[in-house]
Amino acid sequence: MSSKSLLPWPVLLLPLSIMLIGQIFAKMSGMHIEFGGSILNIYSLISYICLISRGFIWIFIVRRMRLVFAYPVMSVNYILVLLVSYFIFDEQIVSTNLIGAGLISLGVILIGFGEKNNRRAA
Repeated sequence: MSSKSLLPWPVLLLPLSIMLIGQIFAKMSGMHIEFGGSILNIYSLISYICLISRGFIWIFIVRRMRLVFAYPVMSVNYILVLLVSYFIFDEQIVSTNLIGAGLISLGVILIGFGEKNNRRAA
């Protein structure tokens, strides 16, 4: 496991961004279908392209990064979806959403500190 070359954490921004864009287009596809549009539409196509491309990028990343670090950072996507749903789709944010987002943030921060200490010890 220690023979893995560690990628810098900003590399995770690429699959995070692709996943977020894919989820936005999935929501837009659902709205399109709800208003009588076809189930096969440009929004669903873009969503699937994002899903597939993110999958390939994710495979590349997990081969070269410690999972104990990569997976928690990807959970930041839940917070991003919360913000996007509020600002773009005018969905409500309730207190439990904020508590969950806070716990996710705290977990990612703690794992980041743990990873930093782990690197320093190695």
